[in-house]
Amino acid sequence: MLRAGDVLADQVDAILDVWLGFILSHPYLAIYYATPEGKVIDDYYRPVRARFGQWILDTCRRPYDRAWLDYQQETALRHSREKKNVTDGAPSVPHIPLRYMVASIYPITASIREFLANKVNDAAEVEVMHQAWCKSVTLQMALWSQPYARPGDW
Repeated sequence: MLRAGDVLADQVDAILDVWLGFILSHPYLAIYYATPEGKVIDDYYRPVRARFGQWILDTCRRPYDRAWLDYQQETALRHSREKKNVTDGAPSVPHIPLRYMVASIYPITASIREFLANKVNDAAEVEVMHQAWCKSVTLQMALWSQPYARPGDW
């Protein structure tokens, strides 16, 4: 995954343009960056976008240790009723439903292949990096689902 981090590092803004462009083009998803009335909150969107960009690099570069697990827990909480909007004090909707979290696995994994291939000509190397990315995103999403489980179900 370290190689993928190097490949993606200068493409983070382009990746976010694709991902967040999709989200913001669908009102039922854009609401999670907006007021309950649907107006995107720029002061909320900008730091969230920056953290999302850092997450791309962290997905590739951070070791899977206790600090990484703590980071996953914090990320999970920031999507759930427990901490959504707390970090940024945003007047947005209080919760992202788990169905949208799980559904995001596909676009986040499928779209990254193109960005890997932008810088790597060897299809086999792109495939190895893409598979590692897919596994990491799926694992993270599994961890992020924990706040949505009832006590004793996790």
